[in-house]
Amino acid sequence: LDLWKDISLKYTSTDTADFVETPTANI
Repeated sequence: LDLWKDISLKYTSTDTADFVETPTANI
């Protein structure tokens, strides 16, 4: 979860849509 938190912060800064699509596809 800690790792995802860091990634989410980084993705949110770059592209929110990408961040939303990445976890959804993984799950």
